[in-house]
Amino acid sequence: MHTIIMPRLDLDMEKGTVLEWLKKKGDKVKRGEPVVMIMSEKVTYEVESPASGVIYEVLLPPDIEVPIGQVIGVIMENGDEPTLLESTVRKAKESLVELSGVKKPEIKMEVKIGQREEVAKEKPERKKISPLAKILAKQYGIDVAGIRGTGPGGRIVKQDVLKAAEELKARFEEQVEVIPLSGVRKVVAERMAYSFRTAPHAILIVEVDMSEAVKLRKDFEKMKNVQLSYNAVFVKAVAMALREYPILNSTLEENQIKILKNINVGVAVATERGLIVPVIHDVDEKSLADLSTTIAQLVEKTRLDTLSRSDVTGGTFTITNLGMFGIDAFIAIINPKQAAILAIGRIADKAKVVDGQILIQPTVTLSLSFDHRIFDGAPAAQFLNRIKEILENPSPILA
Repeated sequence: MHTIIMPRLDLDMEKGTVLEWLKKKGDKVKRGEPVVMIMSEKVTYEVESPASGVIYEVLLPPDIEVPIGQVIGVIMENGDEPTLLESTVRKAKESLVELSGVKKPEIKMEVKIGQREEVAKEKPERKKISPLAKILAKQYGIDVAGIRGTGPGGRIVKQDVLKAAEELKARFEEQVEVIPLSGVRKVVAERMAYSFRTAPHAILIVEVDMSEAVKLRKDFEKMKNVQLSYNAVFVKAVAMALREYPILNSTLEENQIKILKNINVGVAVATERGLIVPVIHDVDEKSLADLSTTIAQLVEKTRLDTLSRSDVTGGTFTITNLGMFGIDAFIAIINPKQAAILAIGRIADKAKVVDGQILIQPTVTLSLSFDHRIFDGAPAAQFLNRIKEILENPSPILA
């Protein structure tokens, strides 16, 4: 007998989710054959069978998150004792109930009702409604004029209001599309909530004249005969600034600030499955052309869902760009374990006063969110202004 466990797929992984079982109960499997698709940190992996045999039990259904090391399936081999198999399955099921306790999401309309129910008094009422029914109708927000009473003399009673509430709920649910919070969307929600809850976010905003950067991009494309993305320009500028202000390339672990030697910049990519952040490793060692090619390849792999583990791990800083969606400026939430994130708006022509003259310049708004536990506003401001200087005088980017 062999068990299939939730594996540790990277150093940061603590929990995992089953996306799909590739084999079902009763199927024969060979050692090394993929049996289940697991998701961690927004990337999917195929987990291989640890032995040859038959899938005796599939214990974990899709979209339920459990810690690493948890038994999620059992493989039966020749000569296995049924009692041992059943004992293993029973213990694993008990553990899963304790760990997850998860039911499929559903929309519920909750109504708080008092602990004590008042006994309806027999006093005649002009509206012919019991006191308890009247309280319930108010709590549910139901107009009693539309309720037909079933009590004595057409009196509206508790059951009449509850029935009206159920009918209202049914009509409401018919008009609602239910989207379960699962998969990538669930991971993003949990990570962003954790980051916003634990890291005190401080925000700095600056406008940048992109005239020279726009010119550099056009000249580069003409000279190299390749397409250059603005994201490559921003990533390169960020990497250069991080090398000068390494405190922003750090993480906080157990009351220790650890400055990271490698500069690995994540670029947020929007997909139908949710927001995914592939990582460009050792950005400061790559040329502008290499960066542009690497970013394009990672974006394509993200949309095709073919990212490898190394493509999404090891990030030390993140940029997120909504300029292509026509957004002028926004504030982003820091990726967990990182110190800061740079939000980039669209490049648009704006009127600026320069040396007493009004000029029209292509301008972008940059917003830096940073973890105020790790550093204060002064180094953050210096870092953001350094990015501004590089973008407004971008010749060093070509080095």
